[in-house]
Amino acid sequence: MGFGETPIGLVSQILNLAGVLMRKGGLQVPRYQRPYTWTEREVRELIRDLWGAFERQAPFYFIGQIVLIRNTRAKFEISDGQQRLATTTMLMAYTRDRLPGRAKHYQQLILDGAQPRLLLREEDAGFFRGFVQEPGHMMALARDNEPRSDSKELIAAAARTIEMELQDVDDRELDAFMSYVARACTLNVVDADERGCAQTVFNTLNKRGSPLSGADILKSDLIENSKLSEREANAAAQKWEQIEDMFEREDFAVLLGMMPFLLAGERILSPGDLAAFRAAVEKTGGVQKFLFDQLPRYAAALRAILANAIDVGQASAEVNRRVWVMKQVRELDWMPAAIAFLAEHAGEHERARRFFRALDLFTFACELSVVDNRAQRSRYARAVRHVGDDKMLYGPKGALELTEKEQMAFFATLNRSRKRDRLRRLLMIRLEAAMRDGHLLRMTDDVTVEHVLPKSGGAYWEARFPDKVRRSDAAHLLGNLVLVTHAQNTLADTKPYPEKRKIFFNTPGAPIHQVTRDIVSIDEWTLNAIEERHERLVRILCEDWGLVRSDASQAA
Repeated sequence: MGFGETPIGLVSQILNLAGVLMRKGGLQVPRYQRPYTWTEREVRELIRDLWGAFERQAPFYFIGQIVLIRNTRAKFEISDGQQRLATTTMLMAYTRDRLPGRAKHYQQLILDGAQPRLLLREEDAGFFRGFVQEPGHMMALARDNEPRSDSKELIAAAARTIEMELQDVDDRELDAFMSYVARACTLNVVDADERGCAQTVFNTLNKRGSPLSGADILKSDLIENSKLSEREANAAAQKWEQIEDMFEREDFAVLLGMMPFLLAGERILSPGDLAAFRAAVEKTGGVQKFLFDQLPRYAAALRAILANAIDVGQASAEVNRRVWVMKQVRELDWMPAAIAFLAEHAGEHERARRFFRALDLFTFACELSVVDNRAQRSRYARAVRHVGDDKMLYGPKGALELTEKEQMAFFATLNRSRKRDRLRRLLMIRLEAAMRDGHLLRMTDDVTVEHVLPKSGGAYWEARFPDKVRRSDAAHLLGNLVLVTHAQNTLADTKPYPEKRKIFFNTPGAPIHQVTRDIVSIDEWTLNAIEERHERLVRILCEDWGLVRSDASQAA
């Protein structure tokens, strides 16, 4: 191999999405790869990032790197990139089914004659082929709530998210958007001739060196392109580094990503969107004001949030409790509003109490899909812009105020039998935090949701709950749930109620959370006991969020 030549067995090239999907021989997810794992959050973020690039007509939008291995059948196995390719294929399929007149144009990116351009793992390939790659079924998949395996359920959830995000886009604009995605959405494609070579590339890309946050690039661009004198530039760089040292690298990247939104209500559309960052800084006072006034105040607010050390006088304990549980929510959309409020109004203690209660409620309403996905971003943006204006935050059209319809939907959601593990666990952690002397738990703690009435039944339980449908519905109500350790959960299994109680309350070294201690007075586990407890627990949540008045306040 001569100097300057590509190493044998490796080829790297930049291709647009259409070029990747239409590669001869097709793309295949090998059986050793994990299944489809993207949640609503990742799907929504990809769509919104692509839409932002489309709106500003960026010449390209880079969505990352994929690593492919040419197998013995001349097909390309996907070593890294399955989630992005599967999701963009679903976007194409949705557009194909929405626009019959353009179906052939998009279908050529999905099937090569009768052969799928993208072949998922064997367990999911038929499902993906039938609902996504064959024309006419994406809408049905988006509306289908039939229970399935995790990967198939996530594919169905992705279809629902795609429809929710794009259903109000008119046909002409949808066509223009997806044509842009196929043409301008770009990837760095690394082809390897063998798995060992591909694995080395993958490990190096994902593990070697410090994770790139873009902070150094943003700093350089901001300072060097802002017409500062040499002395001012040196002082600005020193100030930047002082603030950066306050955080872990990833946390500082989060703060930088939020800054255009905090300053001007605008989001960075991609990590490399330097112009948008610089424009937001210039629009709100320039580099000197940003570095010596705005960034330090916002940084101090974020640091207090991350450390749960917010100082708002007598409201501090309540506000820190609410921020703790909001940090357990997967989305961080609430955080810019919290930062903006603390940077401007931390000294107004009772106002802080009201603001964070409203933000807490709105955050969970968004997480439970009570607030329309399409309205969430704009309402959070209004909250950021108007943190000092109570009329804009609360009242009939307030950014953080739930409408009557949203409140009714929220009550209905809390009262629904809940079968999705993560949301069920999140609600129980939130409930524990709302209870007197409740623990503040993390989603990463050794704490699991135990169904007192088991989901799978068992002889003891089936004799007491003979109606299978009612038993299943009752099993997933909040009133049937407690929080225990993983070991306790495994041990409890489908044991009778008296034995479960011993496990919950007599396991050496295991904490007893308040939401579990709540069942200590219930001697027999019946449908009536579950429903009464459910009503009581939902009321505790609603009182903590201010949706209903507490018994104490009513008595007063």
